[in-house]
Amino acid sequence: MVAGNGARDARHSARIGAALTQCVTRPAPVTAQASVRWLVGWPEGGASAEALEATKARRSARRQAGAPVACDPCVTSLQAIRSLSILSLVALAGCATGAGAVPGPGVDDPASHPLAIDSPADGALLSSRAVHVTGRAVDLDAVTVNGVEAAVVEGHFALDLTLAEGEQRIEAVAADESAAVTVRIDETAPQIVVESPTPGAFVPGTSLEVRGRVIDASVATLQLDDQTIEVAADGRFRVTHNVEPGAIRMRLHAEDAAGKEAGRHGARLAELAEEAVRAAALEDLPAARRQFTLLRREWASLGAATSGDPDVLARYGEADAAFTARDRAAHEEDQRARLEALAKVQQFLVRIEPLAARADLTLKAGERALREVRAALGGIPPLPSRRDYEESVRRLKAVQSALTPKVQELRDVADWQRWANVGIEEQLCEKMEALETVENSEEIAKHVRELQEQWRQAADVPRAQGEALWRRFKAAHDAAWARCEAYFASQAEARAASLARKIALSERAEALADSTNWIQTADEIKKLQAEWKTIGQVTRGQEKAIWERFRAACDRFFTRRHADLAERKTVWAENLAKKEALCAKVEALAESSEWDATAAEIKRLQNEWKTIGPVKKSRSEAMWQRFRGACDHFFTRYAQRHDIAKAERVAAREAICQELEALALPVVSQQSADGSQPSADEPPANLAAQVRALRGRWQAELAARGVDRDRAMALDERFASAFASVLARWPAVFGGTDLDPDTNRKRMEALVHRMEELARSLAGSASGGADAALSPTTRLAAMLKEALAANTIGGKVDDDSRFRAASEEARQAQASWMRIGPVPDAERRPLADRFQRALRRISDAAGAPGRPGGAGRPGAPVR
Repeated sequence: MVAGNGARDARHSARIGAALTQCVTRPAPVTAQASVRWLVGWPEGGASAEALEATKARRSARRQAGAPVACDPCVTSLQAIRSLSILSLVALAGCATGAGAVPGPGVDDPASHPLAIDSPADGALLSSRAVHVTGRAVDLDAVTVNGVEAAVVEGHFALDLTLAEGEQRIEAVAADESAAVTVRIDETAPQIVVESPTPGAFVPGTSLEVRGRVIDASVATLQLDDQTIEVAADGRFRVTHNVEPGAIRMRLHAEDAAGKEAGRHGARLAELAEEAVRAAALEDLPAARRQFTLLRREWASLGAATSGDPDVLARYGEADAAFTARDRAAHEEDQRARLEALAKVQQFLVRIEPLAARADLTLKAGERALREVRAALGGIPPLPSRRDYEESVRRLKAVQSALTPKVQELRDVADWQRWANVGIEEQLCEKMEALETVENSEEIAKHVRELQEQWRQAADVPRAQGEALWRRFKAAHDAAWARCEAYFASQAEARAASLARKIALSERAEALADSTNWIQTADEIKKLQAEWKTIGQVTRGQEKAIWERFRAACDRFFTRRHADLAERKTVWAENLAKKEALCAKVEALAESSEWDATAAEIKRLQNEWKTIGPVKKSRSEAMWQRFRGACDHFFTRYAQRHDIAKAERVAAREAICQELEALALPVVSQQSADGSQPSADEPPANLAAQVRALRGRWQAELAARGVDRDRAMALDERFASAFASVLARWPAVFGGTDLDPDTNRKRMEALVHRMEELARSLAGSASGGADAALSPTTRLAAMLKEALAANTIGGKVDDDSRFRAASEEARQAQASWMRIGPVPDAERRPLADRFQRALRRISDAAGAPGRPGGAGRPGAPVR
């Protein structure tokens, strides 16, 4: 809390002063039992000054009387309080004389009270049964509070308890230590009883006397509207209240000590929440961190988590979360910076440490490394840990210790080398002066250059001798160089000619740089590059410029060529992907039997192939052969589609015959449960359903046609033989079904009988005597059919109507005949012949001769 915060500072100042006064007024020796921390703002003067003076007076009186005197740290603490604006204070109930120093402001003494309850305070009045208990447990592993175990974290413990109303004791126990406080829980609100006036009463005048009593153990305040009423010790109250004429409404509000304390508690929590918001907004992060440390400590001691206002808790939580996120981010940034600094130091060490062990270390490199090591030692940045810092310093000092003698040795060697270079430069001066006797200008120029290079290598000499030697060497050099002027002039002409040739080559290369005739232009530029290599040196100072000009022109062409090639490769890859997709489609259609649709689709794919551009030359032929092979395979099959379809139909019929023949084989069942041997002649499961399905497939294949007559007849005989074998082997399975031979034979006989009667009725229509042979029931049925055919009842039926009805009945009979199941061939053939003859007679009588092979018409062959 910031000092000088008005009424709040005064209130806290008074509380601290009162606590310190206890240290003065209590007799000594007294052992400290508990400590209470307050975050306070201390104004000048006030209770602290009085407490300080009282402590001094008490100390002097005890000294004069020979009594134990309070320890000096108490007085020192009181003096320190006046000089601090924000502090954490431990107010002791008394000082233990002769037992050593008492902790000063903000200091705990774990040895004197390792276990203590910080919150709630002893004698506290609480308005809620939910109590947040916090305390200190120094060097203790476990603490039990009222029988509930509390976790100890960094020497502190906290937990929530639910207590009953009334005076309650909170006791913490750990090992041989214990601490206890007594609190009073009051959740019952005061009850107000108004004795006068009664509700709805009529009171004359504008002055109203209000009387009653308040039922509660500790009534702190009573208010009538905005007026505070004094309450007697027995809870009664009386007050005169001025009112306006008319109906009035009065509001009485009573608050006990627990409610008032809860209000103060809530107000303090609100203050802490506001301070947290301000602290979270501070730009100075260290200051914000210090304030939040104190705020969190007091917030926890007030038990805000169990008794705080939700809005206040939310406001504090938001501020705390914002600060925590900011602090965490700052901490992470600091750690990242420290890690980066450590990485840089380690990289520097990795680079510099091998230098100390190098045998070819030069003086220049050694001196530079030594300077860098000294600079690094003087400016080591913050590192992640002290161990990292100490390790880095150790390694840097080791490198420094290793480099220092080597650098000194190299300096000594350099000094000796400088003295040796004096003799070398004297020899070079003599050689330069000896060139006066050489006549060949080219040889002179060559020797001059060699001597210049040797001079540069031995240039490090003492300053005193170096100037004189340089003037001597320079004079001899100038004299020799003057004799080479003609040679240099001819060389300049040759260099100029070479420059002209290279300029011409550059111009030709620039003219070709934008060409798109890639192959031919590339060959020409390569020839220019080969010719460039045959040309000698050019004028000094022009070498780099002319070379860069020529190279830029060549690079521009080859860069464009490479880009075009890359673009073409992309197009080739796209075209290759398209053609591979077409190949996959054609290959998927190559085995299709939907001839017309597939042929049309493949032709469309062939047209699409023509629209796709080229692919890479090495892949082109392979892709074409793949596509063409798939197309040729389909169209070869397409040309043979009739033979293929015929083969498929034959294969389908053979498969049906094989399945039917397999059903005719005996099936051996598993051993029975009682251990008896299995029967070798049990029918397969679902035999009737399997046979019915096979017969349906066979009829579908017959309808599909497409098989040669001879092959079809052979397969028909095979199917009929297999079918008969199945029926003959297990007649009981098919009894009463549509596959039962006896039932089917009877159906055939019934149809034959019907058709023969119909044929006789048609034949006798011209002669009445024929009807006499028919039974009355048959004649009546024939008359009804004829009447229905003529759409008349009781009328005379004409011949055309009767013949049409007979033809329709014959067609229906023929359809029923085709649906009849199997019958043994020996019985089927005579019935089929009779049925065919009856149909033929009906057809002849109706005047519509039968056509062999006609489907569903009278006279069609019946199998």
